[in-house]
Order: sequence, then C-alpha cells, then structure tokens
Amino acid sequence: MDVNTFKSVVLPLNRKLYAFAIRFINDTDEAKDIIQEIFIKLWNIRDELEKYNSVEALAMRMTRNLCLDKIKLKKTVPLNPMLQQQVYEDNTKKEAEQEVLIAANRAKKIIEQLEDPQKSIMQLHDIQGYDYDEIAEILNMNINTIRVTLSRARKKVKELLMNKYYNHEKTGNKISFREIL
Repeated sequence: MDVNTFKSVVLPLNRKLYAFAIRFINDTDEAKDIIQEIFIKLWNIRDELEKYNSVEALAMRMTRNLCLDKIKLKKTVPLNPMLQQQVYEDNTKKEAEQEVLIAANRAKKIIEQLEDPQKSIMQLHDIQGYDYDEIAEILNMNINTIRVTLSRARKKVKELLMNKYYNHEKTGNKISFREIL
C-alpha cells in the first residue's frame, strides 16, 4: 500500500477510532496516544493490509486491544469529567437535562463495569451505532452470539441500574439505552 492509498483508506478512520478509544479509557490525551500508536502499527504493516477484508475492522480490533492493555495496566477507568462539569441555566430545562445526564452517567458507569465482550458489544452497537455485521467483523464473533451477548448485557445493565440507583425490583418498564446515552 502506497502513501496516498494509506492516507485515503486509513487516516479517515481517525474519528471513529478516537471515539471508540475514548469510550474505553475516558482520557482524551491517552486516547490520542493510542490512536497514534495504532496508525504507526498500521503504517508498519501497510504492505500486508490488502489481505484483510476490512482495514477498519482491523483498526478497531487493534484499538480495542490496546485500550484493554492500557486499562489492565492502570486497573482503573477514570470517569468522564466532561459529563460531571456540565451546568445548565434554565431551571426546568436544567433539571430535565441533569436527569438525563445523571442517567447516562450511571448507565455508562455500569457499562464500564461489564466484562468483555459484553462491554465492547454494547459500546459498539448502542453507543457508536455499529450494526451486527460490523461488530461481528470487528470482534471476530458470530452474529447470533453478538445478539445474545448484547441482550444479556442490556438486561444486566437494566437490572443494575434499577437496583443500584432507583431502588426498584424487576419491573416491566423498558429502558432505552440509546435514549439515555
């Protein structure tokens, strides 16, 4: 792969990779460093990239793995400070928006506590909007396994949200994570 092809195929992935990395580690500087490392690794194997079906899937998998390595080194995941610093002017609007932010922050905290692959699948599908086929390629998993894992992850997050934050037992109320996040 020559320089121009690399620029047109790999470099446009920057935003997706950065957004994916930031979801894992919640540190903008470290996410930028991770993406830079990924681009260097991809550049070093540029001659081999043509044998992959999807360079994007490869880059996402590399990003995920590097993020998980960084998390294992730290053993803690910092909270997203931007969500905690938001302040609103209008009182009624402020209260409604704060409720949404609180719910989103709570859901994100619980999602961050999930084990892989539940965490990865939920972030890719519900937060970043990837479809099942793309997730299957990124995580190298069967689509049915992804569907089942996502369903179980949503159920687990819902139960933890209801029990931990809302003091409810199992109810029939549906929580839409896309609305919360």
